[in-house]
Amino acid sequence: MNWQDFSAGWIGGVAGLVVGHPLDTMKVRQQTLGSSLWKAVQMTFVHEGPRAFFKGVLFPALMTGPSNAVFFGIYGNYMRIVQSQGDKEFFRVQKDDPEWMKHVFWGGCTAGFFQVVVTCPPELVKIILQCQTEHKGVWHIPHETHYHGVWDCVRKLFKKRGIPGLYKGVFPMMCRDVPTSGIYTLSYELLKIVNYPIEKLNHPLVKQVMAGGCAGVLSWSIVIPIDVIKSRLQVDSPDLPKYKGFYDCFYQSYRAEGWGAFTKGMGAVCARAFPANAAIFVTYEFLLDFFNTL
Repeated sequence: MNWQDFSAGWIGGVAGLVVGHPLDTMKVRQQTLGSSLWKAVQMTFVHEGPRAFFKGVLFPALMTGPSNAVFFGIYGNYMRIVQSQGDKEFFRVQKDDPEWMKHVFWGGCTAGFFQVVVTCPPELVKIILQCQTEHKGVWHIPHETHYHGVWDCVRKLFKKRGIPGLYKGVFPMMCRDVPTSGIYTLSYELLKIVNYPIEKLNHPLVKQVMAGGCAGVLSWSIVIPIDVIKSRLQVDSPDLPKYKGFYDCFYQSYRAEGWGAFTKGMGAVCARAFPANAAIFVTYEFLLDFFNTL
């Protein structure tokens, strides 16, 4: 196994979290508490202050490094195994070859699967804390249990449901993250070799920013409906659940709000995805190059 991909992915993930968490909080609140992006920002700032934009950040801050290390470590090593076993130089060389594109896609899907195993518990805790507010007259709160921070939330969830309780929403997370991880890696690698008509955009660093940002927006924008269902299931009360499962959540959301329910958070997702994923890939690529010089 190659340690460089794990280390670069770890630090890159932290960089993406720092850039993207405030808009991620707004996305979650739109999807679960009901509002427009501007209203979510305004109500959060007025009633809870700037610190509320970073609610639930501690657990992701502790876990985003390991989870991205898993993703990029598995992806990078997958591609190196393919390269070493094949007759062609697939990794970062034969980028117009259908075989290369196939392996990039399946490498991303494989990495996405293992990443979900790591990220589901912190994602669950993050979403519950992001939606927690004392201002019940302002928001409609679906989760009545109050948690005093990350570890209190973990303890209470574990006490009620054990390990399975920390993996609530894992099925929609798999549906959301596994195929789109393949799209994510493939779109990044393809966009990185595009020749732009404006010469300044062809600078390697600019290409990484554009490719990383656009790959993030593309992969996130196509899974917003599943992300809405996942968020609503995870924030649902464990004592008096509103939804019986994935399909019941879809049906109730559609019946109450129509198809518009499944586009909630789109603006926040796109606004967050570009800078966050650009930061992840720029940091990842920079560190890979740095490690290769050691």
